[in-house]
Amino acid sequence: MKFSCAHLEELRQELHSGHWPTASSPELRAHVGCCRRCTQEVALTIHLRQARLEALDESRPEPASLIWWRAQARRREAVLARATRPILAAQVFALVVVVAAVGVTAASHWSAVVGRALAAPTSIATLVDLWGIAPLVTAAVLISTLGAVALYLSTDRR
Repeated sequence: MKFSCAHLEELRQELHSGHWPTASSPELRAHVGCCRRCTQEVALTIHLRQARLEALDESRPEPASLIWWRAQARRREAVLARATRPILAAQVFALVVVVAAVGVTAASHWSAVVGRALAAPTSIATLVDLWGIAPLVTAAVLISTLGAVALYLSTDRR
C-alpha cells in the first residue's frame, strides 16, 4: 500500500533545487517533522546525495593528457624492446662464435702447449712463439665482449 502526502512534490522540488532546509518555508519544515513519509524522503535524498559525492571523490578520473602520455610511453618501450631483440641475438651469436674459436684453437694446439709447457717455463713470450698473436687478440676480444655483455645486463632498462 502506497502512502502519499500532499506536500511530497513541494518537498521534492526543494530537495532537488538544494533549498532544503535553509530556504524552505517553516510550514514545510514543521510538516516534515511530523510526517513519516516526508522524513523518509529527506533522509533518503540526503543519504543518496552524500553517497554520490563520495563516489565522485573516489573515482576522480585522470586527465586525458596524462593517459595519452602513458600510452605513448608504453608504445615507445614496446618498439624499443622489439628493436633490441635482434641486437641481443647478434651479440649472443658473436659470443658463441668467439668461444667456439677459442675452444677449437685450444683443442688443436693442446698437445703442443701441454708438452712444451711442462718442459719450458710458461710466459707470454713462449705462448706467442707457440701460437702466434691470434690467441692473445682473441682473448682480449673475448674479455672486452664479456665485459660489454655484463655491463649491458647489469644496467636498469627503465
